[in-house]
Amino acid sequence: MNIRTLKTGRALVSLALIIAASVTAIPSSSAAGLPSARLTSPSYNATNSVDATGDIAQYYSAGTKAFYTYIGHGTKLSLTYMVTTDGMTPAFNQEVRLQINAPYSGSKANWVTADGTKVTAQDGGNFGLELVGKTDSMGKVTFEVTNTDTTGLEDAPTSAIQDRGAIKPARLYGTMKVVIVGKGDKDADTDLVTFDITNAAPTVFAPPAVQKVATIATSLAVGKTLALPAKSASGLAVKWISTTKTVCTISGSTLTAKKKGSCLISGSNAGDSKNKALSVTKKITVK
Repeated sequence: MNIRTLKTGRALVSLALIIAASVTAIPSSSAAGLPSARLTSPSYNATNSVDATGDIAQYYSAGTKAFYTYIGHGTKLSLTYMVTTDGMTPAFNQEVRLQINAPYSGSKANWVTADGTKVTAQDGGNFGLELVGKTDSMGKVTFEVTNTDTTGLEDAPTSAIQDRGAIKPARLYGTMKVVIVGKGDKDADTDLVTFDITNAAPTVFAPPAVQKVATIATSLAVGKTLALPAKSASGLAVKWISTTKTVCTISGSTLTAKKKGSCLISGSNAGDSKNKALSVTKKITVK
């Protein structure tokens, strides 16, 4: 993607972009207090993508990021975004839109959505297609799209971080832009990712792993405390709550037995690009 093209004529079409709900976003780490929508799966970093934020930084929030990566033609993408209200707090039931072949991106790749809808090339200020979704209780939303290109493919890159200037014979790509409804270019930190389509076989992404927590005692005497696992085996912090507070209470990761009975607790976290969200329940008998 020529990301400079993404903003060509922006001053003249800003009103049209607003009317078309073309809220732009291209992020990295969230600026303090701003809502955010980060691509958490697939996972991209400096080893498998190229940062192009510098091309568009002046037009977006300080936490905005743009990058491009390579996939084989025919690749199925399941794009999961983590949405927050302030860069940290998960945004529940938030409407989010994914613009496939984003406006002014020069995207020409062909795609098909999960319901069979074909996505054509981007045209000026119009996106190829916009998908609408809402976040779950963890602030996550997933969009699925599959590439259908068979001609005009790029030669497979010499490395996962090959500079776009070395692409041959010509670029063929699709830019995905996530939009938090009601937020403008500088009102939210989001990730704008461009997928260059190559003549390699479809890219296969490893599924996220299931998290586990250490063994927890099944009984405890009244008045005693129990240290709950502060992190999962994957190293992610776990939030614990008690659903039977008259029997047991939790402060941080310390459980205190209050009176005899069944103590029911649950632990959770949102997961990350490599791990599924954690949701575990435990029963502890207080004697």
